[in-house]
Amino acid sequence: MEIKSIQTKKIYKNIVEQIIFLIREGSLKSGDKLPPERTLAEMLDVSRASLREALSVMEIMGVVDIRPGEGSFVSNLDVQPFISLVLPLLLKDGGFEDDLLEFRQLIETAGMKLVCQRVEENKVLLAQLKETIEEMEKHLDDAEVGAKLDVQFHRILFSMSKNEVLEKVLEYLGFILERTVKFNRNAILTKPNTATLLLEYHTKIYEAIAKGDEKMAEKAMENHFNFVHSSL
Repeated sequence: MEIKSIQTKKIYKNIVEQIIFLIREGSLKSGDKLPPERTLAEMLDVSRASLREALSVMEIMGVVDIRPGEGSFVSNLDVQPFISLVLPLLLKDGGFEDDLLEFRQLIETAGMKLVCQRVEENKVLLAQLKETIEEMEKHLDDAEVGAKLDVQFHRILFSMSKNEVLEKVLEYLGFILERTVKFNRNAILTKPNTATLLLEYHTKIYEAIAKGDEKMAEKAMENHFNFVHSSL
């Protein structure tokens, strides 16, 4: 008889659910400032570490804006469509983050074959890919800029596939891609030397594509996602 351990929902997910509920029922409105971190943690009876994790997730979702030196505010953006789509997945037991990474790994690793096959007709995009890596190197210490460049790198790859279905997938996933890349990079960058390692993985992907080597590109992309997954 196989008995599995009972897993409780992560505390940060409970916090996110409560804040979202308050926004939906109107107790919190666009532009409202949340209580100070210490006060809010005491109100929710959670640690400040769990609260920070929840705030980071909500910032990624676009639910709150975190302004250094000012505090956290309910976003002015209309995030209801995103919340309706992603929140049930994000809060489900089992880990939406892992599922999304696995999905991206499947799509983007397989896409390397198309990218390499069409590299000759993508010289302009290949040059943009190289420029993006060069910018990454210049901004190793800037997590915000690094996240934007990371998203840009993967967007260029989708475009290089010249596959309308893949590009349409990116269109649908664009918002999620942008915010999960930021979340993943912020989580990974808490460890030493990871910004440099991320740059190396992106560089290897570029070099394989530039050579038109499908196998090398697929392996480089697979290694990149394995590194991200293992670092979270």
